[in-house]
Parts: sequence; structure tokens; C-alpha cells
Amino acid sequence: MNNPLTETKAEILSEDVGDLTVHSIRESLHTTPAANLFECPNCKAEIEQGSDYCKFCGFNINENKLTKTKPSVKEAKEEFEKEFKQRYKNKIGITRKRFYLTLGSIMFLIAALSFLFYLSVTRLNEYFSSDEYKINNTVDNWRDAWEDKDIEKFQSYMTEDYEYFGKDGKKTDLKDRLKRIEGTFKNYKDIKISFSDFIMLSDSSTTGNDKKVRFNQNYESDKFQEKGIKTLRLYKGTDTNNEWKIYREFFD
Repeated sequence: MNNPLTETKAEILSEDVGDLTVHSIRESLHTTPAANLFECPNCKAEIEQGSDYCKFCGFNINENKLTKTKPSVKEAKEEFEKEFKQRYKNKIGITRKRFYLTLGSIMFLIAALSFLFYLSVTRLNEYFSSDEYKINNTVDNWRDAWEDKDIEKFQSYMTEDYEYFGKDGKKTDLKDRLKRIEGTFKNYKDIKISFSDFIMLSDSSTTGNDKKVRFNQNYESDKFQEKGIKTLRLYKGTDTNNEWKIYREFFD
């Protein structure tokens, strides 16, 4: 009777293996036939049919592009330098924009300040050359001479036809007015005079050479004190060397 196990072994050993060794036979069992291989489009190595990626270079067969999970040191360095240069370029661009914006703002501010300065100087020059300023300055100097008890300087701001009208309505000419003022200089130790609410008046009687001003006057001395509203008429012409001088004084 035949032994099934013995018969199977005999059949296997009876096959023709030629000159192949046992080792080569084993290798052949693990080798993919050439018909099942194809050439990688990227590295030209032979890889199995149906592969999604080349096992040698990582090429993506389906998307027809090289896929690398980890770049080389050289590539990483090049990528870093490229990104650094781009960021530096962007930063330089932002810095330049900020610089030009700041420079423009500074130039605009300088231009605005220059214009305001020019406008202020122009207006100040106009005011200093105006009749209002000159009249105001004349009245202030006249008051200072009064406080300083300087009768000659006090008189220099008044015309020869000067007239004074007091609260009682009586008229006093220049000679009598100066005599009375000089008497106060001798009798009063200290004289303090302040003017406030100074305004220029304009009516049918005023002209380019004839002006009217009004202000509050407060007169104080060691023996006498008086408050009231003072109105002055001033004139300038060739006979006054084009300087404003007082020719009428009213005290209410």
C-alpha cells in the first residue's frame, strides 16, 4: 500500500530544477517577475506595478510629482534663506513706508507751523503799524508820564489846543490843566492810574486823522481816589509830525 506522505515528497523531488541551487530557488520565490515591474518616471528604477510611490526616490506616481517628506539640509538651508530674504524685503518695505509717512507728516507739520508763523508775524506787523496800536501806545505812555510825575513828558502827548471837560461839565484849557496836574504831583506822594476796557470808537466825527477812544479809569493816590469813564479825542497831522496826540479829554 502506498504512503500518501511518501508519494508527495517523491513527486516534488522528481521535478526538473536544473542547475539551480536551493538558495536561488528560495530567492526566486520572493522576486517579482519582470512583467510586473515598470520604470519610475523620476529615478528610472524598476518598481512594482500598482505602486503609488517609488520606493527609491519617493516620486508620486499618481500625481506625477516628486513627494518628499523630509527635505535635505541643503534644501532646508536654501528654503530658510529664501524665506529670510523675503521677510527682510517685506520689513524693509514697511520700514520705508513708515519713514516716508513720518517724513511727510513732519514736512506737513513744518509747513503748517511756518504758515501759522508767517500769518502771525504778518498780523502782528499789521497791528503794530495800525492806528489802533499807535493810539493805544500813546495813551499808555501818557498814563506812565502821569504816574511818574513827569510834567514835560505828560504835556508832550497833548496838542496846543487841548481842552479838558470834567464831571461838572466845565472846560479847562491846556495851561490850567497842566497847572492842576503839576499841583497833584507836588501834593500827592504816590499816584497810581489804571485803564481797562479800552475800545476804539467810530462815528461820523472820526476820520483817518481824528480818532476817539474810551476806557475805564481808576485814579488812586495817598490823599485822593476817583473812578470814572474817560473819553479821549486824538489827532495826527503834519503839525504833530504824524504822531497821535490828545486834543480833547472828557471824564464822566
